[in-house]
Amino acid sequence: MNSKTVAKMIVEEAIVLLKNDDRLLPFSKGQRATFFGRAQVDTIYSGNGSGAVHKAACKNILEECEKRGICAQPGLRDYYKAQVSLEKAAKKDELDEAAIRKAINSGVMYEIFGKYHAPAEEYEIPEELLKAAADYTDTAVLVLGRDSGGEECDRHLEGDYYLTDSEKELAEQVCTNFTKVVLVLNINGLIDLSWTETYASVQSILFAGIPGEEGASALADILVGNVNPSGKLAYTIAKRYEDYPAAKHFTWDKDAEENLLTYESYGLSAAENGSTGYLKSPVTVYQEDIYAGYRYFDTFAKEPLYPFGYGLSYTEFATTCLGADKSKEGIAVKVCVKNTGNRAGKEVVQLYLSACDDTGERAHKELKGFEKTGLLQPGEEEQICLMIPWKEWGHYEEDKAAFVISQGDYRILVGNSSRNTENGAVVRVEQDILVEQCTNRLGIQACNQGKIEFLQKKLSNSKVQESKVQEELLNLPVISITETDIYPAGRKDSVPNSTICVGKESISQRDDVSQGNSRSEIVKQLSTEQLAALCVGYGPGTPFAAITGGSDPETIFDDDGKPITINSHPTGYNGYVSPAIKAAGIYSVSYKDGPAGTGELAWPSEMLMACAFNKRVWYEFGNSVGEECERQQVDVWLAPAVNLHRNPLCGRNFEYFSEDPYLTGICACEVAKGAQENHPVLVCPKHFAVNEQETYRRGSSKRQYDAVDSIISERAARELYLKPFEMLVKEADIACLMTSFNKINGVFAAGNKDLCTHILKEEWGYQGVVVTDWGDMDVVVDGADAVAAGNDIVMPGGPPVIKQILEGYRGGRVSREALEEAVRRLLYMAERGNKF
Repeated sequence: MNSKTVAKMIVEEAIVLLKNDDRLLPFSKGQRATFFGRAQVDTIYSGNGSGAVHKAACKNILEECEKRGICAQPGLRDYYKAQVSLEKAAKKDELDEAAIRKAINSGVMYEIFGKYHAPAEEYEIPEELLKAAADYTDTAVLVLGRDSGGEECDRHLEGDYYLTDSEKELAEQVCTNFTKVVLVLNINGLIDLSWTETYASVQSILFAGIPGEEGASALADILVGNVNPSGKLAYTIAKRYEDYPAAKHFTWDKDAEENLLTYESYGLSAAENGSTGYLKSPVTVYQEDIYAGYRYFDTFAKEPLYPFGYGLSYTEFATTCLGADKSKEGIAVKVCVKNTGNRAGKEVVQLYLSACDDTGERAHKELKGFEKTGLLQPGEEEQICLMIPWKEWGHYEEDKAAFVISQGDYRILVGNSSRNTENGAVVRVEQDILVEQCTNRLGIQACNQGKIEFLQKKLSNSKVQESKVQEELLNLPVISITETDIYPAGRKDSVPNSTICVGKESISQRDDVSQGNSRSEIVKQLSTEQLAALCVGYGPGTPFAAITGGSDPETIFDDDGKPITINSHPTGYNGYVSPAIKAAGIYSVSYKDGPAGTGELAWPSEMLMACAFNKRVWYEFGNSVGEECERQQVDVWLAPAVNLHRNPLCGRNFEYFSEDPYLTGICACEVAKGAQENHPVLVCPKHFAVNEQETYRRGSSKRQYDAVDSIISERAARELYLKPFEMLVKEADIACLMTSFNKINGVFAAGNKDLCTHILKEEWGYQGVVVTDWGDMDVVVDGADAVAAGNDIVMPGGPPVIKQILEGYRGGRVSREALEEAVRRLLYMAERGNKF
């Protein structure tokens, strides 16, 4: 399957039909329609930053719809084409190449890179064109676009999440002059849709996200019924921004310093949290705790506009649970799906787990399994078997530092959204069962204990969803579970089994023989200077070094003036390669962004991709980008991005899959497997961890602001924000992982030993290398502290960070053993990528 076919297939599977009153869609052949909105011609196919791909002459929505027989009103069609052409001809770059180089080398690149750009204004429609369009047809297609936000910059509330003034005016014109309106959302993040409820003419809504270069073609096929939509929302669309539980605990406007949330906003001390010498010390408090996304809406009975997992079809389905059985792996659930409508289509079966005892702090329901059917003809049915593994039954108890399955009854819910489920089975856990024994890590700092009130059901004034347990469970079979069902051979040393909790030896203690020499033998022969030079990237130490054309040294030199390391890669750019020491048999590894592929093709964004709920298309995406990497001789693909949608204003939500950690983890694992199982390519998931706010994620040297501190409970971190990374380690066999810039409870993620060593390497058994995100010119972790914490490689690094590491070594902050371990892991990654 060629890449363009895969790209189109992803979008066909992922576009979500949110509304379709009176079966307005699909259009019949020859349907007359007037198209409004600049994005119909200037279709947004790519995001920004590392998630951006720039391609010439990508397909646009208007032209693809016309190709499929939709008759666009000629006057407005020509008007929009002319306006877009004039605008592009007049547009000039804000920075010339010389200015870009100066910005990079002066250390303010991210001040420019992260500058907010508002959504483009809609064109004013002349009254005579509007009248002619209304005379032509009663049907309009309104395409709204968004490409605001990105790296270092979150989206804004007014005029971004909420419609701009020009969009409001356009929507009023369209919805009052046409009785049948199809709204197409070509957006890189969620926007307010409550306004659509005020116009009866808005009969159909399609979420198309950022669909890549083949997206317009896929959308057109859905509009005319060549493809039946089967996407489901991977996030919740609220009625109001304020309904999102993180709305009050998220800073999004760099220019409104008075609204910046700091330690003092919560009665905390910046100094006690280790942030001194800064004018401001930003924080983002995960006050919603475990109740993120639909977990909040469903638990606290908050009615969404469109719930998680929701999506319509041009046909109808009946879903029936056929029963559930226990096995040594978990609980297997059998479901039958039948197409009861008159068009062929696909449905997504979703399994949720709900604890019947609502007195504890548990989300009302959590997604634990899903599967999309094949294409079912009218009257056809398909049986699906889904497994909820034992690990998914546990929740984390901080006082025990353990994942535990609590005694009690649990309902398995079957449905096609978080708000449309039916009871499938009841599982009765006869006793508390230890799933995984951990050690308390990443906890709230002692100075903050008791000063932040995290969201709890028992302390909330909001209505809490109640389970009608007795009435709902009377006629359901009950499956009884005891500890012996999970541990038939008995538990050994309180560890369930090797797949859940592995040993804690370092990589140097494992069998690491390769090409006749062990990695341990190689690193023992290296000097401390060589080790330090291998713990960074090769290059001058600034991001985007390949385009600066500077003369700064790329490495350090020995006593004879010879470079200690070189770039041995045939295609890798300085700043995006690891160093080589050929005499020791160590060769460079190349890295390349990003979540939307490596530039050969503009792929749909992860945000849209997740809505496919189809493991096969995610795997094929990984396979296709792996092929891109292989052609370009890229060794490590800097993707997937697996942070969660915590707030709709996050500037990089388009790069992330979902608000749900399980769905995110499955998406990411399939992408990783697709790339790594078919090509000599490794993935590098990012950003580890708790990096859901872009605003001041790396602070600001210019403004003297510290990096943002993500203040979060250990339980929320483990159950939600670390979970996708854990799944990638244990299920996708990754060998490279990227940390984030932000702090977590006062400690830089890249300098956090709890995160990079104790959890990742010891608890999860991760064998690969840990690299920082790219950039060393603002408020980020010291190189020696990073390596000492288990963040093996600092990127892009270069001589400035080598100096930090050597100074830290001489000062006793990082040991020779830590340097050797870091390089061993680098060699392991290189070996996995066939570069050693």
